[in-house]
This record gives sequence, structure tokens and C-alpha cells, in this order.
Amino acid sequence: MLKIGSTLVLEKTDTLNRDEWLRYRAKVIDLAEDAIYIDYPVNEQTKRTDIFPVGTAFKALYVTEDENAFTFGTSIMGREMLKVPALKLSMPKEDAIRKIQRRQYVRIMTSTDVALHSNEAGVSPISSITLDISGGGLSLLLPEKHGFKEGMNVTLYIAYSLQKEGPAFLTASGNIIRIVRNEKSGKIIASIQFDEIKERDRQAIIRFCFERQREQRKKGVRIR
Repeated sequence: MLKIGSTLVLEKTDTLNRDEWLRYRAKVIDLAEDAIYIDYPVNEQTKRTDIFPVGTAFKALYVTEDENAFTFGTSIMGREMLKVPALKLSMPKEDAIRKIQRRQYVRIMTSTDVALHSNEAGVSPISSITLDISGGGLSLLLPEKHGFKEGMNVTLYIAYSLQKEGPAFLTASGNIIRIVRNEKSGKIIASIQFDEIKERDRQAIIRFCFERQREQRKKGVRIR
């Protein structure tokens, strides 16, 4: 279960764009019966800490040492000065903590090379990088001039690397669920859901995501 030293991923709706979620990482520095104390969360995109008013609600997620993932709702109860400045989050009741299936969970903010091809004539393919990826789909950057549209069927060529197997590529077909321009960065982002993907390739992506998350967790422990 949740322990001191665990990394907590916090998600909240972007106030400027309700279709997007902002993600933060924080370290659990103390636990009480009714509260979770964390250091100040760092925005995964800007790498900076943000200021949150008391009452701000989050969807929290953490992964145990045996790679089980759990999620729950929480909110900021206040600020405390422990050994370092800390935020006090509400502790969920045990029955409010939900275990997440691996395929549902594994969405990692990471960059890897990907090529995007449309199945419609006249749309030029692009080479890009992912913003996040999971066993169910990914988000990637689109250039200013592109011919892709929401609802379009596409083919993805994804580069990845596993610790034991090394670099590899896989192919999957998908559907563009959403194309939005990030209000802060100005970048165009496409969210794509896999339609057809070989099960062995899906499992490779899931392994890739867990290995990347393990690396991120280790770096987080060292940095903080």
C-alpha cells in the first residue's frame, strides 16, 4: 500500500482547457490516519511547482513495489511545515482506493519516436514523438501544417526499447480521438486510441511503460 517515500502522481483538470489533464509528481513524506503529507508537486510538463488553493481536488495514483497500481480521489486540506514544506492531502477510506488493471493504468509521460500515416489518400505522413503512451493508445505532437483530422484511421510505427531485448519497432492501427492545441505551450496534440494491435506488441508497450516508470521513480527518489 501507500508508504512514506512512495511517488504519488496527481492529476487535475486544466482550468484553461477542460479536455486536458495536468499531471504532477510528489513524494510522500509522512502519513497519518486522516492525511497524506507530500512535498510540493512538480508539473510533469513544466518541471516546476505550482501553487494550489486549499480544497483543490486531484485524482491520485501510485504504484506499489510489486507493480500493482491504485487510484483514489483526494484534495488539499492545508499546508504544513515538516522537515520541508508540505501539502496535507485527505486520506481516502480503504473502500475508496481502487486497484487499476495493468492495461487501464499504464499511461506514462515519455518521449519516443513515432511515425504517423493516414489510411486516406492525400494526407502526408509525419515523423513525431510521443507525449505519453499506454497499452491502449498514445498522444503525439502534430506539426502546424498537417492533414490529420479527428475520427481518422491511422497507422502508427512506434519505436521502443526494452532492457533485455533492446531497441525495436512495432506497428499498430488506431483512431484519432482528439486534436487540440495546448493553451500554454501552443503545441498541437493528437490523442490516438489503438484499434488493432498484436497482443505481443501491446504487452511490449506495457513492459516499456513500466520500465520507464521504474526509471522515473528511481530518478525521483534520487532528486528529491
